[in-house]
Amino acid sequence: MNQEQITQALRLTNNDLMTKLSEEMTTKNLLAVQLTEAQQIIAQLQAEIAELNTQLDEATKPEDEIIEGE
Repeated sequence: MNQEQITQALRLTNNDLMTKLSEEMTTKNLLAVQLTEAQQIIAQLQAEIAELNTQLDEATKPEDEIIEGE
């Protein structure tokens, strides 16, 4: 192999690595966006669960606790 062939091979290898890096970074960024969205949904659902638990506690409170609370 002469110097020109080696240089061309290294250039192609470098191009392949840059392409792969770009693809990996895009995938990482997409996953980061999906993770953020999932975390927001989880937080919303946890808030809804807390609210529903509060409503359930109020709806199932024994009669004497309701009278004392008034």
